[in-house]
Amino acid sequence: MENKKILVELFIDENDKDNELDIISFVSAPAIEKNFMYFSKDDNRFSFKSMDDEKRIVTGPAMVPNQEIIRMDAEGNPYFVYFTEETVIKSQEIFAKNGKTKSTNFEHQENDMDGVTVVESWIVTDPSNDKSNALGFKDIPKNTWMVSYKVDNDELWSKVKSGEVQGFSIEGVFSKNIIEMNKDEQDTSFKDIQDILNNDGISEDEMFDKLSEVISKLK
Repeated sequence: MENKKILVELFIDENDKDNELDIISFVSAPAIEKNFMYFSKDDNRFSFKSMDDEKRIVTGPAMVPNQEIIRMDAEGNPYFVYFTEETVIKSQEIFAKNGKTKSTNFEHQENDMDGVTVVESWIVTDPSNDKSNALGFKDIPKNTWMVSYKVDNDELWSKVKSGEVQGFSIEGVFSKNIIEMNKDEQDTSFKDIQDILNNDGISEDEMFDKLSEVISKLK
């Protein structure tokens, strides 16, 4: 029987005080963890392509809209998450509004890194004529959020130059909405999965186990 696809929209609910975009991390291999969204893609289009050695400025995408990102439960069953264009735009606004331009870290470690600052942040409104093209990026989708960091931190700049870090990955807490499932068994499965995803009182292992049970019934 054909596998059934589960698609989850991650969004910022302004009425939910727990929702926030907290940090942009410099990472080598971005991943996705429970409510915290570590967002990037293992794709050359979205890796760092612009580095100014003299000024120590590096540029890359922070968020790409409508990009389905796979997550796996404990049994290896996949489901997918994504951001809409509206959420990407809102995330950029909230990041600036909350003064997060100096908030960054390496590989999502808890401690912020000193000497790293956002010096430019923009939404790609016209992909064919956007500044990202001149910087070496190709096929960047409309409403992608691009950022440039000034890296005065010697240790981090060394990792950027050596290729140890490949791009940016956002970290935040988002609300969730299941928007696509196969029709059969949708009524019960929709509620079950929503309850699991929105239960902040369980560990990630417990969440994966519970999701595995529900997803296995959809095969």
